[in-house]
Amino acid sequence: MTPPTGKRQAFYIDATMHTEHGFIPSVVTENEPGHTPMRGNGSHASPRYWGNDLATARRTAAKANADLGLSDSDVRDIIASSFRASEAIAEAGQIIRSIVAGAVSYDVARDDDPDPCWILRRVTLADGTVIDHGDPILALISSAIDSCLTHVAWGWWGDRSTDSVVRIDVRTGRWRQEP
Repeated sequence: MTPPTGKRQAFYIDATMHTEHGFIPSVVTENEPGHTPMRGNGSHASPRYWGNDLATARRTAAKANADLGLSDSDVRDIIASSFRASEAIAEAGQIIRSIVAGAVSYDVARDDDPDPCWILRRVTLADGTVIDHGDPILALISSAIDSCLTHVAWGWWGDRSTDSVVRIDVRTGRWRQEP
């Protein structure tokens, strides 16, 4: 099973996938975090159940993987690559959380085109480092804190000019408008 991305996929079963009807297999994609349980998709689809005991479910998965031309080694490699991708995302999340924890202020601007929304313009860290709109890390920080900043900014902004920026001081919880 090779999706349009060209990455290999394998079936996977573990003990946590048991339901009252049996084990639901998952599809793991090479170098992508997580897995996709085969629960059925759409009103006319049903979940797949591969046995009521783990040994039967794993034998069924092994046969399905072999039918795809995957060896046991291939399957282990695909699953391991998925675990590594998941760990990389977890590590990135820890880095982003540490950056966010070190922030002393966020500059947020309102953008009305095409729909009103908030844009994180700049983050200033306690050590004086500024992460500006040219830094790709800003997009990651923005996705991590967007809902919180949007709530604060919308509550404060009202009918103020769209050309100004709100600076939120994390240490004091205060904000001020800048032209």
